[in-house]
Amino acid sequence: MTYKENNKTSIIWRSEYNINNFKIDTEHQKLFSIAREAMNVSKLQSDLDIKSKLKEIISRLFNYINLHFSNEEKYMQDISYPEIDNHRFLHKNMLNMLTSLVSKLNTMQLKEIEISLYNFIEEYFIRHIVLEDKKIQLWNTNLQDLKKNFGWKNIYSVNNPNIDDEHKKLFDIAQEAFIEVEPDLKPAKIKEILTKLYNYMKKHFKHEEEYMSEINYPDIQEHKKLHNEIINTINNFVRQLPTLDEDKFEKELARIIDIALVHHIIQEDRKIILWEKTNPNKK
Repeated sequence: MTYKENNKTSIIWRSEYNINNFKIDTEHQKLFSIAREAMNVSKLQSDLDIKSKLKEIISRLFNYINLHFSNEEKYMQDISYPEIDNHRFLHKNMLNMLTSLVSKLNTMQLKEIEISLYNFIEEYFIRHIVLEDKKIQLWNTNLQDLKKNFGWKNIYSVNNPNIDDEHKKLFDIAQEAFIEVEPDLKPAKIKEILTKLYNYMKKHFKHEEEYMSEINYPDIQEHKKLHNEIINTINNFVRQLPTLDEDKFEKELARIIDIALVHHIIQEDRKIILWEKTNPNKK
């Protein structure tokens, strides 16, 4: 994703990002607040003031991210999160990226700093919270609570009726997997629902990509790659089905839908609508 002035509005905290741990969620909100502050620095009068303020904010962001990662890793240890090692590796990579940015600040032009900072916040920091931290919550939530909270919510709306209707349909199909049936009918039911979900998802992605082409959405190729990743995730899940027991299947399906679909809608599809609204003459 490349830096765009209009995309600054995407760096806002949303309730959907909560992982239901007060300390971690509060720290995430604080990080969003610092990031928003950085994105608003350009309102200052002189380039020298902007650059000086950006350096100060980036250093503060680095220190707070370091503190937050330490607290988050302790939380993962406390709940025996099985993917903690991989999560730590992601934390290390993000800190290395920010360290590299801090070390180059004195030699960078103002616009370079703004672009690098935006790309870090949008592509690594926010994406990490949306995709990776959410996995912690899903792992630490029992199946009954996942079922109870599963389904379309109005907060998922991207304010485009056609796209919203297709998103709702995807949730309706996925929700069928949680309907109780006789044990001997379960395998056939699962296969039927996953096939329906897969086919409708491909149909929806095709419509969405046609829409992006119609409005000349500049990040269409990147968005298509994300669609392919979701399709591959579903395919891999189907291949694992013979080895999954019923509880694990249902929890894994809820995880896939929550991360691959819900957060794709929240984080990526909303960018399409935002771009269309702020670039009405680019169609």
